[in-house]
Amino acid sequence: MQNEPDRRPSITSGAIFRLALYYGIAGFGGGYSVLAQLRHELVEQRRWIEAEEFLVLAELSKSLPGTPATSLLALLGQRVGGVRGGVVAATAFLLPSMALMTAAGAAYSLMRGANALASFFDGMNAAMVGVVAATTVDLGRTALRGRWDVVAAIGAALALATRVTSEPLLAAGAIGVGVAMGARRAPPRSQVPDQEGAGNGLHAIALLPLLVGAGAGALAGLVRVFVPIGIATFGGGLAMVPAIEHTVVVEEHWLGPKTFADAVALGQITPGPIAICATFIGYRVGGLLGALIATIAMFGPAIALALVVGHSIERFRSSPLVQGALRALAPAVIGMLAAATWSLGRAGIAGWFDAGVGLVAFGVLARSKVSPLWLLVGGGLARVALSLIGHHG
Repeated sequence: MQNEPDRRPSITSGAIFRLALYYGIAGFGGGYSVLAQLRHELVEQRRWIEAEEFLVLAELSKSLPGTPATSLLALLGQRVGGVRGGVVAATAFLLPSMALMTAAGAAYSLMRGANALASFFDGMNAAMVGVVAATTVDLGRTALRGRWDVVAAIGAALALATRVTSEPLLAAGAIGVGVAMGARRAPPRSQVPDQEGAGNGLHAIALLPLLVGAGAGALAGLVRVFVPIGIATFGGGLAMVPAIEHTVVVEEHWLGPKTFADAVALGQITPGPIAICATFIGYRVGGLLGALIATIAMFGPAIALALVVGHSIERFRSSPLVQGALRALAPAVIGMLAAATWSLGRAGIAGWFDAGVGLVAFGVLARSKVSPLWLLVGGGLARVALSLIGHHG
């Protein structure tokens, strides 16, 4: 597979922008839904990319930190339009959900003040508990490969739920163990063929902490919080929720537990990645500029890393260090999601009705491929109906 999009018709940045913007608007249903639609359009209809290339990039996007859908758009844009195409594609994909979350942040107090909308949020939060629980179980079936993986995941969940450790420390420890295990299987450096641009991805990770100290005050706090989460979290947007919640709710006290649960639910029902809740949080902390900075801090470094890795795909995929880190991270990510289920449950389950909504959402998602969007909307409407019945009663 070539590293540059040669022997293809010229594809303008405008065409890439329009395509990515469309999926940023219509991309409901999560990353897998976007992936299927993109494959059909780019491989079969437009013929911008070969089927084998698309498969490689899709698998690579799942192995990178950040949100797989955003990384995939960046990689696809890079393949057909170079680095500029990658930046344009990722930016256009995030724009619609960013605008929606900024508007939600601006109108949040009014929305929560309306009784019907407040009930709708409460119902969505209850359903969200079931959605996260079902996602944890589904990912655990494939990510946990043996008894010790299960033990490690349970240990991670208990350590996080009891606040013995934090998500960043847990992830860093897992990566360290995985890299050490991978290093034992790595060939001597003299046996590894040199490739132009190879290893730049790891160098980029090492340089990213320099970004954290930029700026001052609350806006710098947004950078300090979201850059490490965006660049060091594997497993998609839901895997980021525990780390965001610990920092934003427990450490910084920027949002209360219920407001944070609302932010996650809003991130789920918008067409972009769940991690777009960072935009909502940024607005609540620092207004429009805060929303912009939080979004860039959450997604920018991961997009940059995806573009760097896109130039040395085979080296990244075959690296024993990378494989070891991903292998060790799997139980930690499952433990983080289990802890997030517990944390969201404490904030979102206020009674037997809410518990029932969460259980129904869990059961439906565990047995079918229905979009979580419909379960969240259904939970919200059920809570509104209950409040109306209680009011008239």
